[in-house]
Amino acid sequence: MDWQTQILEIVKAVANFVNEYATLILVIITGVYAFFTYKMAKIMAKQVIADIQVSNTVLGSNFAESWFKERLEKQPEQISKNSGFSFNLLFDVRDQSSGSGSIDKPTLVLKFTNDGFECTVLPKTKSYSWHSVDGNPNVQEQEVTDFGGTVFLRGGESQKIELEYMLHDFNDEVLKHIKENLNSLEYYLKFNDNLGKSYSLKINDIKGEREVHRR
Repeated sequence: MDWQTQILEIVKAVANFVNEYATLILVIITGVYAFFTYKMAKIMAKQVIADIQVSNTVLGSNFAESWFKERLEKQPEQISKNSGFSFNLLFDVRDQSSGSGSIDKPTLVLKFTNDGFECTVLPKTKSYSWHSVDGNPNVQEQEVTDFGGTVFLRGGESQKIELEYMLHDFNDEVLKHIKENLNSLEYYLKFNDNLGKSYSLKINDIKGEREVHRR
């Protein structure tokens, strides 16, 4: 068999192999392409989608203060539905991606673990004040300052956040749990990001409300 014939036989063998395993080869090539396309898409998404992380969460609560504990023990009748209780929240927030994004200012959730009862407290996003009009003390005008309902971060940005909460106008069930089940109380933060993803974070560092403020 001359060399031309040998080459022809090799070409035929390769052609037969390719024809026989063409589907398998195509599947392998498609799989490799899909894998690298997926990896590239993740890398690109990292550049345009925010990755916001909340950390170093500290909550100041009236319920953790000595005056409240003493009142609860000695004068529980003074704790009524007309009472108001303050909470101060500190946390750090960072966008670990290069894409901009935002989160809602978190809702504070009071959860009583003895029976699963929950009470939600919204953050303070506005302040109200009154001032006289044209120097006339008899004519007052209300001024509203809107702090906004979201925390916006550019890519790589970090912020230190302080939020205020006030629990008031609560119902009998909330009052009952505060008076009878305070030892089972846990605190959580719930919020959504700008992509609609929901988060629930337990707060483990609880102090008196007066202790928790940015220095």
